[in-house]
Amino acid sequence: MKKLLVAAFLVILALIWFHRERVFLRDPLATVYRDGVAQSGIQVFINGSNEVLMEKDGLPDPYRILVERSNPIPGTPTVLRCIRWMACLTDADQPTIIPLGSDSVAPQPPARKRNSRPSPAYDPQISIASRETSFTTPDHLHLRITLR
Repeated sequence: MKKLLVAAFLVILALIWFHRERVFLRDPLATVYRDGVAQSGIQVFINGSNEVLMEKDGLPDPYRILVERSNPIPGTPTVLRCIRWMACLTDADQPTIIPLGSDSVAPQPPARKRNSRPSPAYDPQISIASRETSFTTPDHLHLRITLR
């Protein structure tokens, strides 16, 4: 039985290693700040490149936002498979997303004004570092995620 568990663990580690851009593991110590105020109820997942996936399940306003180095605008992944509160898997190394601020039905993070429209020249000002990721939403909210 122990050999089977060790083998299963090694297979899982190998899958995570080969798909390190697609697998997002939960960071339970991460904190999300919106305009300098800590937010609760938001789960943060990171991959091998410290790219961030934020997920809020509860009502009101559930959403998922993916911030990547390779994509200039954060967005909502179209295909995402998750093991609740543990890990998520995207459809590719550079997943298909619905960009924030588009006129589609993509969920948006909560904003100050419900009927406000994003500006046509949306610049998210993404900054990804080893311990911190930050960006600006289309509604001009500054989100900062501190990791580990």
